[in-house]
Order: sequence, then C-alpha cells, then structure tokens
Amino acid sequence: MSGPGRAGITLLGNLVETDGSVTAAELSLSDVQCLPLPPVLHDLSVEARAAQDLVLRSDTREWQVRCHTWQLHRDVGASFYAAVPPRRMPWSRRAAWRVMLALAATAPGRWLLARRSRAH
Repeated sequence: MSGPGRAGITLLGNLVETDGSVTAAELSLSDVQCLPLPPVLHDLSVEARAAQDLVLRSDTREWQVRCHTWQLHRDVGASFYAAVPPRRMPWSRRAAWRVMLALAATAPGRWLLARRSRAH
C-alpha cells in the first residue's frame, strides 16, 4: 500500500477472479482524505456503493471511503500471452543455438567457446 499523497492511495495485491484464478491488481483511489489504514490489509474486499463511495472491509474492520475517482488495474499479461502464439524462430537461428548448445555440452566445445569469447 502506498501512502496518502497528491494522487491518493494505491492498494496493491491479488484479485480473485470469478473463475477462481488469481491476478495481480492495483486499486488507485484519488482525492481521498487521510484514512487510518494499517500498513497491511488481509483478505480485503471492496464494495462500490456509488460512483464515488467505496467500502473497504478487512477481517472485522470496515472503512467508508469517499474519493473523486477510483481505478482498478489488472495484470493481463498471462492471459494476453496465452492468447497470442509465440513467433516461430527462423531455422538458421534455431540451428545456430542447437550447434552452440551442443558445443557447450562438451569439454572441447567449452574451451572453443571460451577462447572465442576472449577474442572479443
């Protein structure tokens, strides 16, 4: 959790999606008056009662928050890269890596690669 500042308060944590998967998330609250929040909030739930009114619940405590705006950011990197197939590497680069790894697997090959790297 970042402290109160000009931009407000930012809560960092994990969001449990409806399908049960867990996603890294960031909730930013702008123009929030100073809230007496602890440094760590366990099992935090957020309820939007109106466009600018939120209720934060953690364990047995509850905070009424009035903010100008709030934004929820989710890390969609994993789902994005799962949907976009990786680019196939050109055959020449695949062959070069295969040869270099085969060389690195043998003692003479490591000597040759070490000698080559010292030359540069």
